[in-house]
Amino acid sequence: MVRYLSTWKRSQFSLLPNPDASRSLAYGENLDYILSKESCQKALNEITSWPEYKVSPLTSLPGLAKQLNLVDVSFKDESKRFNLGSFKALGGAYAVLKFLKTFIEQKDDITVDTDDLRKGLYKNITSTLTVTTATDGNHGRSVAWGAQIFGCKATIYVPASCSPSRIEAIKEHGAKVIQTSLDYDETVRHCVKEAEKNHYQIISDTSWEDYHEVPAQIMQGYSIIAEEALKEYFTRPFRQAIPPSHIFIQAGVGGLAAAIAGYFWAHLGERRPKIVIVEPENAACLYATAAEGTLTKARGDKETGNVHTIMAGLDCGETSPIAWQILSRSADFFMTIPDAITGPTMKLIAASPFNDPVLEAGESSVAGLAALIMTATHEDTREILGLSPDSRILLINSEGIMDQSLFQKMVMENETN
Repeated sequence: MVRYLSTWKRSQFSLLPNPDASRSLAYGENLDYILSKESCQKALNEITSWPEYKVSPLTSLPGLAKQLNLVDVSFKDESKRFNLGSFKALGGAYAVLKFLKTFIEQKDDITVDTDDLRKGLYKNITSTLTVTTATDGNHGRSVAWGAQIFGCKATIYVPASCSPSRIEAIKEHGAKVIQTSLDYDETVRHCVKEAEKNHYQIISDTSWEDYHEVPAQIMQGYSIIAEEALKEYFTRPFRQAIPPSHIFIQAGVGGLAAAIAGYFWAHLGERRPKIVIVEPENAACLYATAAEGTLTKARGDKETGNVHTIMAGLDCGETSPIAWQILSRSADFFMTIPDAITGPTMKLIAASPFNDPVLEAGESSVAGLAALIMTATHEDTREILGLSPDSRILLINSEGIMDQSLFQKMVMENETN
């Protein structure tokens, strides 16, 4: 092991095997209302018809794989998705479209074509409607873009911690942005109250009691990442055309992680990859939920109890219940990592010390990579996770550099030893 990776080897982390994981359990019909093969296919058919659609690249990092004694490490790169900078582009905009189509079709008893919506043929209706959500940035940008291209209004609520650059990125799509003095979870509740008062349609990527249809649609949009990745694996040269053995995936409320895990579970069954869910140690709601066996809020900072992380897209204290329905049986491990490892990992992927392709990865994107390096550099965790020279790892570059000033600060201030 080269000295370059000693920073990760020295870092502290927590790893929790999921006692309820069952690889022999078939994907159940009780989960179809969240993700089914049919609903994922509908999302795929719709989103791939958009003129902006392109398959995001699956980039292999052979230099890093060699250093970690693994056969392959590949990054599914969502940093350029629809020019919105993150995987969230696949979810929020799709849910906005679904809402508008349903509203018009129920009102006028007609079938609405997506192209006609984009052309403004129903603007007399859509211009009177407002969609809303709470966001740390990326999801709100997707909702704002969806509202912009499909012809309705958007009001987006962001927490106190949301950076100016993320706010401006949302405003670029014509949305009204309201910054609260609250954290993310309280901003969600504030958004719900404002939506009820103003008759807005909530397009949330997290679920709660009696609110699951829209978050499920968003997850169906996210499943395209898994669909593309699996197809890309199978089109690799002979002897390399093998699905991943492990997926290290970062999680906030759990929507992306559940979409990826659920897709592979439904399509590959027992042959699906091992799923390792990675969270910041101070915003680890899924880890806490797995440890307690029931929906549990993140414990937060050990001294203050505050739920906050530099990984803005993962700064969530409460799990999405529908995401947990999938992850409770499909996730094999839950893991927490410290904020301090974020900067070195961002620098690693940007500097490419092992002559791998350079990737633009934001602070939330690198959690899975950091977790992989930390576990792969310890023999005991390699054994626990089943990491070997034959292992093929899939990571998700879930966002690009969304806050340039933060990126520069973290990369410049974090020297890797």
